[in-house]
Amino acid sequence: MDNIISIEEQNFTLIGKSCKLNGNFTFSGATHLAGSLEGEIHVSDESLLTFEPSSSIKGKVHCFDLKIYGNVEGEIYSKGLVEVYPTGKLSGLINSKNLIVHPGAVLNFDGHTKGN
Repeated sequence: MDNIISIEEQNFTLIGKSCKLNGNFTFSGATHLAGSLEGEIHVSDESLLTFEPSSSIKGKVHCFDLKIYGNVEGEIYSKGLVEVYPTGKLSGLINSKNLIVHPGAVLNFDGHTKGN
C-alpha cells in the first residue's frame, strides 16, 4: 500500500449540486462546480474549470480554460478556451482566447476572442 496518494496531496475542488454559495472565491487545481454560486470566481492557475449540468452560476468568472455544461449568467474572462456543451446555457459576456460552441447550446452573449 505504499502507492496510496493521500487527499492532502491532491489539488482539486468539487462543489456538489446541493451547495449554494455566495461571495468571492479563488480556486486552484481542477475545479468542478455542480451547485449554485453567485459572486466572483478566480482560478489562480491554468487548471480547467468545469460548470457541471446541475450548476447555476451568476457573476464574474476569471479563469484559463472553461467547460460549460450548466447555466451561466454574467461575465467570463478566459485566457484560454471556453467550450459550451449542448446542455450549457449562457447569458452575458465572453472574453476569451478561443471559443467552441457545440450544437444545442443556448447562448445570448456579447463575445470577443483573440484566437491563437
